[in-house]
Amino acid sequence: MKTKTTLFIITILLAIALSSCSSEPLNAQAVIDEFNAAGLDVRDVKIEERDSESPLPNSFQERWSFSVPEVAPRGGQIFVCDTKENCDALYLYFDMLKAIGGPYYYQSPSGLVVAQMNSGLTPDTASKFAEVISSLP
Repeated sequence: MKTKTTLFIITILLAIALSSCSSEPLNAQAVIDEFNAAGLDVRDVKIEERDSESPLPNSFQERWSFSVPEVAPRGGQIFVCDTKENCDALYLYFDMLKAIGGPYYYQSPSGLVVAQMNSGLTPDTASKFAEVISSLP
């Protein structure tokens, strides 16, 4: 009986380890796809170049901007980082500037994605973006 239990536990742990290895890493395109799947209609998506002169922390892997019809040509931007700590720096940056940049900035539960949305969005629209970000891994 003890051997069967041990074998069962080893099998479960192995399955968990293998499933975590096979998951695709999160990227900016996946986040944009999730926004559109939620009916948020993001448009004019473009990859933003790094600006070494910007005060924005340069701790991200990807930075994409997009427009939202409600506030076009503005909309928002997403950042994907390789570590939570790197995205924490971005989130803190937007938090310090919320009086200027607006209240709509979000971080995914894993901490690897930060979204900053235009302050002109309605609270309802902004909350839909927040829901998508909170549903990410």
